[in-house]
Amino acid sequence: FTANPDIKSVGLLYSQSEDSSKQPIADAKAYLEEKGIEYVEKTGTNNTEVTQAADALIASGVDAVFTPTDNTVMTAELGIYEKFIDAGIPHYAGADSFALNVAFCGYGVNYTNLGTATADMAVDILVNGADPATTAVKTLEDGIITINTETAEAIGLDYTALKELGSELVEITTATDFN
Repeated sequence: FTANPDIKSVGLLYSQSEDSSKQPIADAKAYLEEKGIEYVEKTGTNNTEVTQAADALIASGVDAVFTPTDNTVMTAELGIYEKFIDAGIPHYAGADSFALNVAFCGYGVNYTNLGTATADMAVDILVNGADPATTAVKTLEDGIITINTETAEAIGLDYTALKELGSELVEITTATDFN
């Protein structure tokens, strides 16, 4: 909440049918409860339901919206982003592709660091003889923060402080062509 320090209520927008959303939503709820921040959950399984869920979150007066890496909401993003901008609500998401489609902020894996860590593990197993069964699982904590500068300007948020939360802050504008 570095960019929105006065947040009192967060909307959680996701699809219950996507397994990839379950753990991040559970983690978000736990975090928000720990911080004493209220949350409102809304879900959708298709574009129409996601649009209705976005409308409901806006009507409930949330200060921000969080969506994990959720393909259902990602598909609907181009149909809901203007609603959030018009309401002045930043949409934070678990992938940079959301920011390319006009969400305020996407936070995703730094694939360079992921590739390096994976290669190191492979070398340890293949060259150094480490046992794959006892090789520790790694979680990377240094993702890339992607900010849609057009959205940031439209909702009036200063995002520069977010840089310290990841390995890199990338400023983008809305993608109009995907090559």
